[in-house]
Amino acid sequence: MQHLGDRLASYLDKVRALEEANADLEVKIRDWYQRQRPSEIKDYSPYFKTIEDLRHKIIAATIENAQPILQIDNARLAADDFRTNYEHELALQQTVEAGVNGLCRVLDELTLARTDLEMQIEGLKEELAYLRKNH
Repeated sequence: MQHLGDRLASYLDKVRALEEANADLEVKIRDWYQRQRPSEIKDYSPYFKTIEDLRHKIIAATIENAQPILQIDNARLAADDFRTNYEHELALQQTVEAGVNGLCRVLDELTLARTDLEMQIEGLKEELAYLRKNH
């Protein structure tokens, strides 16, 4: 039993010694941080102004660079619209030309028919004149 008491006392002495060493280390660490800290706090506000100016310039440059891309896209869309309109107008033109050609054929046929009818009328007039003369 005495032996356990001695071991406990030795253990408690060791714990006290470690606690004192720990307290000494904490003081040394605190002192070291006190010495390492800068003596005065620097004023970075002029840098913030510069950073803000640069940020605005970057945004402006980004917008400026996007303008040609937007113009190219708009031109491409306009070209597509013009191409579509051209194709539509070309189809309409071909339809109208086909209609005009058809009407020209009809006109030619009607002109031939009229000429034929005029010749028949002349023939009938001559026949009528002949019949009147002979009867």
